[in-house]
Amino acid sequence: MSKVIFYYGTMNASKSAQLLMQNYNYKEQDLNTLLIKPTIDTRDGANAISSRIGLKEESDWSITPDSSYNDVMDMFGNEWIDPDVILIDEAQFLSFDQIESIIDYARDFEIEVHAFGLLKDFTNHLFEGSKALIELSDNMIEVKTTCSKCTRKATCNLRLNNGFPVYNGEIIQVGGNESYVSVCAKHYNDYYAEDWQWMKK
Repeated sequence: MSKVIFYYGTMNASKSAQLLMQNYNYKEQDLNTLLIKPTIDTRDGANAISSRIGLKEESDWSITPDSSYNDVMDMFGNEWIDPDVILIDEAQFLSFDQIESIIDYARDFEIEVHAFGLLKDFTNHLFEGSKALIELSDNMIEVKTTCSKCTRKATCNLRLNNGFPVYNGEIIQVGGNESYVSVCAKHYNDYYAEDWQWMKK
């Protein structure tokens, strides 16, 4: 029986690295993988899946923001594919319908789905794709990392502009370490808490 697993975490938690390592291991076992990513993530190219530790692979499919449920189903129908596992990078950027179509196809043909992505956006609310995976997946696995300001577990993605926290604006703004940091709830709400305390002394 197929299963759907959602691997979620904050920025810099090695989600893409784990996807690429899974892909390598599956291929070592002579299993067919299908790598999917949304085109909205263009940091290393619309078709590239890459990690900060240097691993990189071209996706098999790149799904555009305007692709409907039927469009994605047609992608499966128009190409001769027989994957054992579907691996999705940056799954938070996919729409509910896109996630649902992939999962519906996978369940029909007994294919495993491993989706990797952020849980929440920089305003601390769920991405649409993440919400879909919470509702539709069989299992959720947290990929953990620590807060950039302390040793607590990071649970939030904080957007920065010239080093200062930003809490309003367009939800989707693709960026890396120059634009986002992973923080705990305390430092999400008070990023410079320790700095202010030091300055008061």
